[in-house]
Amino acid sequence: MDGPLPLALIIASLAFAAVVLVYVVLDRTPDWGLLGFAGVIELATLVLLVVAAVQVGGVDLHGGALVTLFGYLVAGLVLLPIGFVWSLAERSRGATAVLLVAGLAQAFVIVRVEQVWPS
Repeated sequence: MDGPLPLALIIASLAFAAVVLVYVVLDRTPDWGLLGFAGVIELATLVLLVVAAVQVGGVDLHGGALVTLFGYLVAGLVLLPIGFVWSLAERSRGATAVLLVAGLAQAFVIVRVEQVWPS
């Protein structure tokens, strides 16, 4: 899982969180642009999951590392959709802030994937 994709995902997730912070400060609800941004992050996470599944045979993951790795990747796939459902259902500043937390958690998940993956 070497290459620029994990780093690009971390940067995109942090940028998403920064954009959502602006939305929270301006008391705006999520719109189609924000949903599209999250969709791109989701697609990249899915690609990372497929790349990991293809490359996992060539690396030494011992103990529970394999389950941990794919657990983090699957968690990364559900964080932003759950945050969006929550923020669209409630339509408040606090619910929009849930997206901020989801974006930060997405970045954290990818960092953990990189730590679990043997280099």
